[in-house]
Amino acid sequence: MTRSLMLLVALCLAAAGCADEPPPRRTAPSTPATPSTPATAATTDRQLVDRFVAAVDRRDRAAVAALFAEDARFDSVGRIYRGRDEIMNRFLIPEVIEVGGRYRVLSVRPGGPGRTIAEYDFATGSGGREHFTYDCAESRGRFTDCVGRYV
Repeated sequence: MTRSLMLLVALCLAAAGCADEPPPRRTAPSTPATPSTPATAATTDRQLVDRFVAAVDRRDRAAVAALFAEDARFDSVGRIYRGRDEIMNRFLIPEVIEVGGRYRVLSVRPGGPGRTIAEYDFATGSGGREHFTYDCAESRGRFTDCVGRYV
């Protein structure tokens, strides 16, 4: 009996020693992280992107220009154009419209506050291809600030 009592005491002491340890943490099964984005980009932003692409494809300089605010800014891979006239005359007319370039929209998604990011595949008139994004702010149906970067 003494032996049974000693065994019982030993078990109790062992159990008491384990009681100070916290129970193992249970964690929920991990799920892959997904970005929290609205189901679709804002309709007006997508419409502005689509109008831009359609105007470029028609080679309609006036329609392209009308999509930019008079004081818009465009950063094309580090080259900064200030104002609609400079954007058109130094960038879009000579490098896009006159060379017969064509944009193909790959995606449109929300960017930072008040911005939309459109991803494009661009075919130059001479058979070259470029892949880039335009991250643009918009106000009153016009682009006000765009940043273009190669992907």
